[in-house]
Amino acid sequence: MKDSGIADAAAELVTFAEAPQLPWWMKITRWRPTSKEEAVHAERGILNLLRSKWQVEDVPVGPGPEQYMHTLTNSSSSGNEPVKGPAMVLMPGYGAGSGFFFRNLDGLARVFNLFAVDWLGTGLSGRPPFTAQDRPATEDFFLESLNTWRQEQGLDSFILVGHSLGGYLAASYALRHPEQVQHLVLVGPAGIPTKPEGWESRFATDSWSLRSQLFKLAAHAWGSGITPFSLIRALGPWGPGLVGKYVTGRFSMHGMPLEPAESSTFRDYFYHIAAARGSGEYALRHILAPGAWAHAPLQERLAELKVPVTFIYGEHDWMQPVAGQALADKLDQIRPRKVASDHRVEIVPDSGHFVFLEQPQAFNAALLRSMESYLPHGLAAEAAAQEEQALRVKQEQLVQQLRQRQQERQAGEQQQQQQPASDRG
Repeated sequence: MKDSGIADAAAELVTFAEAPQLPWWMKITRWRPTSKEEAVHAERGILNLLRSKWQVEDVPVGPGPEQYMHTLTNSSSSGNEPVKGPAMVLMPGYGAGSGFFFRNLDGLARVFNLFAVDWLGTGLSGRPPFTAQDRPATEDFFLESLNTWRQEQGLDSFILVGHSLGGYLAASYALRHPEQVQHLVLVGPAGIPTKPEGWESRFATDSWSLRSQLFKLAAHAWGSGITPFSLIRALGPWGPGLVGKYVTGRFSMHGMPLEPAESSTFRDYFYHIAAARGSGEYALRHILAPGAWAHAPLQERLAELKVPVTFIYGEHDWMQPVAGQALADKLDQIRPRKVASDHRVEIVPDSGHFVFLEQPQAFNAALLRSMESYLPHGLAAEAAAQEEQALRVKQEQLVQQLRQRQQERQAGEQQQQQQPASDRG
């Protein structure tokens, strides 16, 4: 670790821990049923679902008590087998945390020196006051803290994987610090296309229509810094229920649904990081306008990119895979490919914006194939084949579950039909 004048962080190997015991008076007097201790315990619950061992570290990135970035790593000191691949850093999207990658960690940890990191002001990272008032200051908040984190970890270069808004920030980091990024992977990135001219006019055909009024209300809330997490905090004891309904509905739309144990643990984790004190979430309005159009679109900025880039989208991603393909085609016209997967666009079937959660094995396989140039010969293909085999096994299990449910339903219907009419009411 380099001497930066910042205090060293203590790494902790994740083990099973009992739920934190809070004072009785805190439980009955607090409005929001959350605390840092409960959030940490929820993350441990997620990591205990994994086969590989993980270290948790809060890496200082500044002098203040809230200036640290929460980090998960599979270093060999955790008891894992040494890996043959380079360092890979996973950065989550808006309002998310490194725990969102829990279904990918085991597969990727077999190959890469893996780091899953919460952006400053989000997840389980420190929550300093967010004072930025424009896009450049907002990008500084995230990018320079990430660069300090890199220095503290002693990483000269790494593969940088960013999802959604984290993809936008990862691309911005690669533009600012190209010598530190070996390869950039943008997963359903926000902020690529430019806003079409007259986009707002579709909501203004009748200024007094419900649609127009709702758009104005949403735009006002966006511009005022009101976030979805403000609502979760305001709901207090009803917040966990709202998050639970979102998780249950959202992550059963595509791909591999969460198992019951995964779903309950993930709901708990998501609630605690969503209900924590607001900080990095207030960056949204300075980076994106209403409609998620970037103030400084990547379509215009990435022409200056000096590192290889790969795009991965879910088939049904609302972040417009067509925009990623258009940008990849543009890059093909202005510069030669640096490696085989440079300018490549991977589309994962039966998945949406959270492609890595919805189709974890297929996502891992796509990512591994794209990193073949950085791995020993045959390792990427072997690891990708393992992920694809795991996907086939999972699909077979789901088919068997569906057949069992169908058989149980048919048996129930037959039993009901065999009952005397008087017993059926």
